[in-house]
Amino acid sequence: MSKSSSPGGDSSQIPSTQITVNTPARIWRQAQKVLRLASRQQPRPPNITLKFILGPAALTVTARLLGTVAHCEADVNNNVPLEVQAKEKIPEFSWAILWEFVRPQLLALIGAIILAFGAAALNIQIPLMLGDLVNVVARHMREQAGHYMRDIKAPAMKLLGLYGLQGLLTSGYIILLSRVGERVAADMRTTLFTSVLRQDVAFFDANKTGQLVNRLTSDIQEFKSSFKLVISQGLRSATQTVGCFVSLYVISPKLTGLTVVVLPCLVGAGALFGSFLRKLSRKAQEQVAKATGVADEALGNVRTVRAFAMEDRELEIYAAEVQKSAVMNETLGTGIAVFQGLSNIVLNCIVLGTIFAGGSLMARNDMSPGDLMSFLIASQTVQRWECAKSLNLHLILHII
Repeated sequence: MSKSSSPGGDSSQIPSTQITVNTPARIWRQAQKVLRLASRQQPRPPNITLKFILGPAALTVTARLLGTVAHCEADVNNNVPLEVQAKEKIPEFSWAILWEFVRPQLLALIGAIILAFGAAALNIQIPLMLGDLVNVVARHMREQAGHYMRDIKAPAMKLLGLYGLQGLLTSGYIILLSRVGERVAADMRTTLFTSVLRQDVAFFDANKTGQLVNRLTSDIQEFKSSFKLVISQGLRSATQTVGCFVSLYVISPKLTGLTVVVLPCLVGAGALFGSFLRKLSRKAQEQVAKATGVADEALGNVRTVRAFAMEDRELEIYAAEVQKSAVMNETLGTGIAVFQGLSNIVLNCIVLGTIFAGGSLMARNDMSPGDLMSFLIASQTVQRWECAKSLNLHLILHII
């Protein structure tokens, strides 16, 4: 490649590679000229260029060495401080509000209560009829006299009639209670949803959507089940307990005295244990609502979760809440199992004691075999209803 002989040095004939190489050199020379002119105008200037270069670098290094790094982290409390959450009180149950929901279904509720009382009264008569039946069998086994089928026909038919009437009354009050419970639950859901829609925006910031949905679904469902069981089990157990105690005293005052001594201890222990299980049940329900809220928030804002690649983080939070819920429910199940096991042991021991004491009375002709049979069935009815009441009513009424 030859150079141009023109003294003027035509720039059009200079190769492109040489222009590319000389461009940074020309820029560097121009910068040096600007710095020399600035130094002539100010004889003792501060090194501005050095400050602009070394200043930010020194600040960055100092912050890295001495400062702390801030990380973004999910707010599991939904912007509600822990101190505020700890001070929140559980709302008290209001009978006036319940009356507003129950009043439109008052006639059906009264009918269900009357039928439940009727079924309970029949349950009191059934042990006595069984005793008469056993007496007929025992008499024929001992004396071998008379016509067995003729003697047993009357108490057997009466007992069958009691069984049939009890079944009709039980079906009737369950149908009426189902109707009342469903309509009360529907009114509650509508009223609660209306109240939620009328809340301020700050209310939705402080409460997760999943927890609100859980109040509309599972909490109302649980209240409906509790309401039905209060009528079906609560009223029936109270009626049968009083009636069976009267029957027990009529059958054998001595055995009734032994039962009265043992039964209050059993009921008191069951009430204490049931109170403990009620607290566990409340905490487990709240934890389920919290896990539902986490899932609902993640699914409702799935675009934001995907945009920030937070799938694993949301999964960890949800898995942790579900694990807590599982542990609480397992503890509750263990407590119920222990209660049922202990109550079965105690009830069976009471049965053995009743047979032992009743056998002694039978040996002295102070009690018939039918009376012992009636006493056993009636006492078992009282004991099982009391145990069920001490456990179930503490569990199902924890929302009250």
